[in-house]
Amino acid sequence: MDLTKISDEELAVLAKSDALAIEELLNRYKTLINSQARKYFLRDGDIEDITQEAMIGLFKAVTSFNGQSSFRNYAFACIKNNILTAVKKSNTDKNKPMIDYVSLSGREEDDQDKTLLISDVNFEPEKSYIEKEESIERQKLINQTLSKLENEILALYLQGFSYEDIANKTGKNKKAIDNALQRITKKLKGALK
Repeated sequence: MDLTKISDEELAVLAKSDALAIEELLNRYKTLINSQARKYFLRDGDIEDITQEAMIGLFKAVTSFNGQSSFRNYAFACIKNNILTAVKKSNTDKNKPMIDYVSLSGREEDDQDKTLLISDVNFEPEKSYIEKEESIERQKLINQTLSKLENEILALYLQGFSYEDIANKTGKNKKAIDNALQRITKKLKGALK
């Protein structure tokens, strides 16, 4: 079957069980992913981090697409939401209070008395801590669910490497990479429910 000739909706449904279909969707949506990634700034990251978040958004769109709407619109929403979530989490970083402090001493910059400070009123340390802990727990769950090789393959895949590149980097053949990505998809669907 020539995957380049089927619609995005059909491809998204097929991608739930076929890693080649996922790769085709990534190729089709690469421009959208890159254009969305360039619109945002991640405090402690770079464009590659945002691009990876966008790719994860596309992966989430594939796994949750129900076929009842335009896949392009659905994928766009998932990509944008994933980027915005990452940006929001970046802005609630534990070091944020040090960035947002303002001196209330009213003295000149060379003054030694800079002890009276006020933080950003929107900073919620409890929420930040909970989000960080949830992220750590999700990553632990993924690490425990997947084998070392599967984790490596997933990381390379989410960075945009082709099957051939992943095969070269891991020393496996393309069919083994395809099989591993299908296993990863099934394992993560079950573990992250």
